[in-house]
Amino acid sequence: MKIILQFLLLMFIAGSLFAQKINVSGVITSYMEDDMTLPGVTVLIKNTTVGTISDIDGHYSLEANPNDTLVYSYVGMITKYVPVDGRERIDVSLMEDIASLGEVIVVGYGTESSRLVSGSLGVVSEDEIRDIPIRTIDGVLQGRSAGLQITQSSGTPGAANAVRIRGNSSISAGNEPLYVVDGIPVTTGNYGQVGFSGQQIDALSDLNPSDIESVTVLKDASAAAIYGARATNGVILITTKRGSAQRTQINFNSSFGLQSIENRLEMLNEEQWHDLKGTTPDDPDNMVDTDWLSEVLSTAPVSNYELSFNGGDEATRFFISGNYFMQEGVLIGTSYERLSGRVNIDHRVSERFNVGARIGASYALNNRVEGDQSLNAPLANAIANPAIYPVYNEDGTYNEDAPFANPVAIGKEAINEAHSYRTMGNIFGEYRILENITFNTKWGFDYLSLREHSYDPITTRQGARSNGIGISAQSNVLNIVSNNTLRYADVFADVHNFEMLAGYSFEQFQRRNQFIRGVDFPNEHFQYLSEAGTITDADSRAVNRGMNSFFGQIRYNYDYKYILSVTARYDGSSRFGENYRYGFFPAGSVAWRMSEEEFFKGLGLPVSEFRWRVGYGITGNDGIPDFAYLSLYGGGANYLGQSGIYPVALPNPDLRWETTYQFNAGVDIGLYNDRIEIAFDYYNNHTKDLLFSRPVSMTSGYYSIQSNIGELENKGIEIALNTINVERDNFKWSSMINFTRNRNKVLALYNDQPLDNIGRGSNSVRVGEPIGIFYGYRALGVDPSTGDIVFDDVNGDGVISSEDRVKIGDPNPDFIGGFTNNFSYRNFDLSIFLQGSYGNDIFNGTRIYIESMKGSDNQTTAVLDRWQAPGDETNIPRATETDPNNNNRISSRFIEDGSYLRVKNVTLSYNIDRSLLDRVNLHSARIYVTGQNLLTFTNYSGMDPEVNYAGPDTIVMGTDFFTHPQVRTISLGINLGL
Repeated sequence: MKIILQFLLLMFIAGSLFAQKINVSGVITSYMEDDMTLPGVTVLIKNTTVGTISDIDGHYSLEANPNDTLVYSYVGMITKYVPVDGRERIDVSLMEDIASLGEVIVVGYGTESSRLVSGSLGVVSEDEIRDIPIRTIDGVLQGRSAGLQITQSSGTPGAANAVRIRGNSSISAGNEPLYVVDGIPVTTGNYGQVGFSGQQIDALSDLNPSDIESVTVLKDASAAAIYGARATNGVILITTKRGSAQRTQINFNSSFGLQSIENRLEMLNEEQWHDLKGTTPDDPDNMVDTDWLSEVLSTAPVSNYELSFNGGDEATRFFISGNYFMQEGVLIGTSYERLSGRVNIDHRVSERFNVGARIGASYALNNRVEGDQSLNAPLANAIANPAIYPVYNEDGTYNEDAPFANPVAIGKEAINEAHSYRTMGNIFGEYRILENITFNTKWGFDYLSLREHSYDPITTRQGARSNGIGISAQSNVLNIVSNNTLRYADVFADVHNFEMLAGYSFEQFQRRNQFIRGVDFPNEHFQYLSEAGTITDADSRAVNRGMNSFFGQIRYNYDYKYILSVTARYDGSSRFGENYRYGFFPAGSVAWRMSEEEFFKGLGLPVSEFRWRVGYGITGNDGIPDFAYLSLYGGGANYLGQSGIYPVALPNPDLRWETTYQFNAGVDIGLYNDRIEIAFDYYNNHTKDLLFSRPVSMTSGYYSIQSNIGELENKGIEIALNTINVERDNFKWSSMINFTRNRNKVLALYNDQPLDNIGRGSNSVRVGEPIGIFYGYRALGVDPSTGDIVFDDVNGDGVISSEDRVKIGDPNPDFIGGFTNNFSYRNFDLSIFLQGSYGNDIFNGTRIYIESMKGSDNQTTAVLDRWQAPGDETNIPRATETDPNNNNRISSRFIEDGSYLRVKNVTLSYNIDRSLLDRVNLHSARIYVTGQNLLTFTNYSGMDPEVNYAGPDTIVMGTDFFTHPQVRTISLGINLGL
């Protein structure tokens, strides 16, 4: 009986204890980041393996006894022990452990602590880009991350920039990185159909940089291979702002500035022109001396207005923003205007289920003028027209006596509008199936509607030739994406941290184009094609393509000391035939945090972090024309009123992916509690199976066939140095430096045949050389006896011919870099950002015409130092209309050093004291003045060393041909928080 009673008593106690278990839930936030919620926090019952992990909104829930103690642990945070004490609701705020694992950053399909990253990546924060008056994403990132080269090829408002991560990895399949916004790849590139000589429309300019919370640049295969077939050129992950559980905050930002051209060409005036040509004025008493550049260039305003709302509660959080940006161009007839809005919502349906949406919409109006190569370009014509011609006739009409069309008439009368309507977004759901297993599905779309309207009235020279010229073009682009992932994360024995991801995604891309051109309009007041007398061209096209992918990733670390990451992706693309439709792209990396070893800690060094990294992987590139593997036919081959078709392209069923084999090794060092942080990377990327259209025998009836024809490599080093130089109560000074040195080399081409005479500067692709070198004649100087240029007879045959052409320059820089200094004193903040490029050459193609001293082009004042008599020593040859020596051939005469150091941005701000703000119910107030492109130090003789008339072209690089220069901007702004 005694034993039975004891047994019943024990059962009663156990039952009572079991009945006392309660459900504990709460929200986990970061104490240092304005109560930002923390996903992925491990919550364990002390001395057990029972626990859970917080969801994407920082929520957690588990069963515990009233007298248990919960242990909250998170990478980079100090572990916290909290007694339950019978409570069902426990909200916890974790403090950052500055000596632990660093900040949490966005990586492919997830997040990771910065000190647990084994790949190579760069991070750009919101604070680094918020005051820059350039309001395009690629524009504000310039010089901010090692390995990221951004060239603003012209100063045209809204123009496309060239973005390269670790150099050019392709000849024709594209070198732009993949952009992923909130987990969804977005449409980028130029979808305009009205050509403007390199001044392309960039779809990326539709996105508002002020909506960005952070940017992560994935640079090596270990970091980027999870994006597989499009990761060869790197990946830029953009995360937009989210709401937080707080009282609604209202923020208003406004700025207004003025833009101007820093440097102009010095052209001949009326008297100098007549002296050069040996002529006299027709009417000496009524001479004309027009400064054409002053007629088309002026100081122009730029303004920006933003309003945002941020707030929510434990269940629902929101971020809503609106933006209006207006940039008048300094060049007559140009402007860029954008109206955009964004709504980001996160909602917790239950403890296990979360949903959300990200929606952004914009409208942009881009007013353009023709540029560079066109004879109908305001800037080019203002440079080329001599000063002896007036702008207007006596009756007020435009004077068209000059050799080139009146640039003022073009800028004021011609209409070239591009209307961009953009909507992109995604909806997502996340469900925690078990405590350590989470399923996430995300469906996104990106829709771009681009309408172009162009009209040259009879009041312009070009329009007068055809009684008016009108163009109407419409491009509709839709991309639908679905990402679905299953994630498992757990901790074993307190030291084995394991995470596994498996996923499937697909994309469907559609493009529809229509183009119509008409002439013979009744007069200048009729500009739409319904009024055209003759339709000269009409075209419509359609493209559908798709991609599906399977991917996975394993991340493991032992006690946050030994780190392993393995990634694989299996991509299929409709751009390739059945033989090579799918590609497999694996990658792996390891890291060793040597600073966590006991032997290292015993050395007594002031080292807070010392991490070695090494990785290797394979990435792909599918950026070729659609369906190049098929035998294609086109319509329109009509005969005797009957429709017909004709063959367009030869088939190549063995067409396959460009594949890049990437190796990366690096080290990250933190000194004196991370007051000094150093990151060093070495990389070697080898690209095989280059995609290019190679020539075939013309007896086949074709000129070329799309093939895999070559190899190239990029290798280099990257260094990033961040320092806190001074840190006192009222004064702080910090610095950030990044340095990149890349070497590009073509290793193989089809039969090693060079691709030659490309572009105005005769860019060339040759085995053993970087992509895009300049290839021409070597000029040895001016012969003092004849006044002609002496060209190097390379082969010594006594004749200057094409056989004497050699490499005369390289547009690829030896290195690029950025240097930022931030100062704060009491309520004042000062930021100075320098950006530069060294060792790159520029082919100044403008000089071929404006230093030719023949024909009807105006000349620069440099020709005043020309050779005029035997014995003259100068670098400017003689003036001759016949030029029998061909002094103006493509030669090293026009190659210049394009190195520059630019004071890219200086911002001085003042934060109004909180005691004053409380009186007017403001949360924050800040006023600032900022300058963009304030000074440029360079030896280049043109208007701007950061230039390329062909925009982001892959091969035609570093060539200046009457190209719009960068602008200098001075802005005043205010930020208000309610």
